[in-house]
Amino acid sequence: MLIYLQSIEDPEDRTRFEAMYSAYRGLMFHVANRILQNPQDAEDAVHLAFLSLASCRLLPELGPQARHLAAVTAERKAIDLYRAQKRRPEVELEDEEHIPGCAPPPSDGTLAGAMAALPPRYREALLLKYYNGYSAAEVAELLGTTAANVRQILARAKRKLAEELAERGEIV
Repeated sequence: MLIYLQSIEDPEDRTRFEAMYSAYRGLMFHVANRILQNPQDAEDAVHLAFLSLASCRLLPELGPQARHLAAVTAERKAIDLYRAQKRRPEVELEDEEHIPGCAPPPSDGTLAGAMAALPPRYREALLLKYYNGYSAAEVAELLGTTAANVRQILARAKRKLAEELAERGEIV
């Protein structure tokens, strides 16, 4: 709750906010969970709702108006999260070490075997860029690095892949 209170300057508004937080956080969670059907997402929606309420300059005293404001704010934030989830569906991670869509290819073919022999970072960068079609900036965001670093990783990965294919007798 300290995060919210830090953004409120007026002591009177802080007191009102604390009262709203204590009185309505359960209601807000219930409203958000009814929409999202996921407790973790509902907690996120309640957090966003409280951030929104903390920035509100005219918080009402506890009562029907404050209850309505809390419920509607939680409902709107839950709907926003629901819509965002519809635009970006979740992907279950099988192996936390790899980014989805970047699993090592099966090593039955020559190229696939050479790709499987690459270090995971190189393989992930190559698959994201050339198989999944992401830009260098998008790959950088997914890998948690800079676009310049991704370009360097891609250059090294291509060089390493060429060496691996040459060892297998595929490239002269």
